[in-house]
Amino acid sequence: MLRLASLEGSITATVAALGRLDRLVAIGRHDRRLLDRDDWERVRELPQLPCTWAITPADLERVEADLVLGSIPVREKSLATLLQSYRDLLMLMPTDLDSIYRNIRIVGSLVGAAEQAEQVVGSMQNEFRQLRQKLSGEPRRKVYIEVWPRPYMNGPLWVAELVEQYLNADFVPHPADRKSIPEEEIIAAAPHVIVLTWPGVDDPPIERVYRRSAWQELPAIRARRVETIPEIWVNSPGPNLVKGARALARAIHPSLARRDMPSSHSIGGPWPT
Repeated sequence: MLRLASLEGSITATVAALGRLDRLVAIGRHDRRLLDRDDWERVRELPQLPCTWAITPADLERVEADLVLGSIPVREKSLATLLQSYRDLLMLMPTDLDSIYRNIRIVGSLVGAAEQAEQVVGSMQNEFRQLRQKLSGEPRRKVYIEVWPRPYMNGPLWVAELVEQYLNADFVPHPADRKSIPEEEIIAAAPHVIVLTWPGVDDPPIERVYRRSAWQELPAIRARRVETIPEIWVNSPGPNLVKGARALARAIHPSLARRDMPSSHSIGGPWPT
């Protein structure tokens, strides 16, 4: 039986969705944020490793894994040092929804759950199609999804795909997944809604966004439409994107009643500590 060390919540959440947490011998330090209570109880005693961005060979010395699984975000320095560990490594580098589905299938093949992987992918696709149908009558909005404020960064391509293909909205400004966006482009795009998804920040300061001096005429600012959602639900490429898509739908289309759009907690979101 292949023993796996997961460095990212997206991988651990995928293994959980496949029902194969028994294959893990180590998890990432922040993976709890993507697991429900029962799954967390099953892995909480495992060694917890730094993420792909920060992992070092020394971190792996206490882990008896046959294969180390990493994913984005990754930096060249960490990857180069990790290769010195002489461990078998698999780095997943998804960019869009199709590659996320492909990665789920890859993980499924590694843990002997290829059929379950197809079911997980099919369930995600069905959820997204249902969202598209539910939102088809809503006004189409322009949405700026901010991943970081200094410099301005926007959401990854898979988020842009969710927004435009399923959530009846326009992702602005294009292209997605940029590490530095001139402020003038955001202003020219005139978003109706701004959604903050800052990594590592549980409660982004919305009022600071409202006070950005050059943004005062933006429709989103004038209408007080700056929203936040748990960033890991959209920035982490895995089954959690169902929760992320629902949260984005509520942020973009607030007229939707909660009875028509289940809350994130009702579909396995983070639970109180």
